[in-house]
Amino acid sequence: MKKPKLTLPDEADRETADYIISSFEELFGRPLDFEIKTDSSLLGGFVAEIDGCVFDSSVSSKLADIRRILMKN
Repeated sequence: MKKPKLTLPDEADRETADYIISSFEELFGRPLDFEIKTDSSLLGGFVAEIDGCVFDSSVSSKLADIRRILMKN
């Protein structure tokens, strides 16, 4: 099994990372040892990869969704 990854914006603090990690540990019902990275392109939010699933809650992803919707109409 691959090590879970958590990508945060550059300005994210440890308290934020710990909160996100504990939320995923509660969701999965087990401890998770995340590899934590930063990415300035996220603008906010996070991206987590766990057991082959991607949880993208980044601001950049939400903006891309809005752009797709607006371009469609």
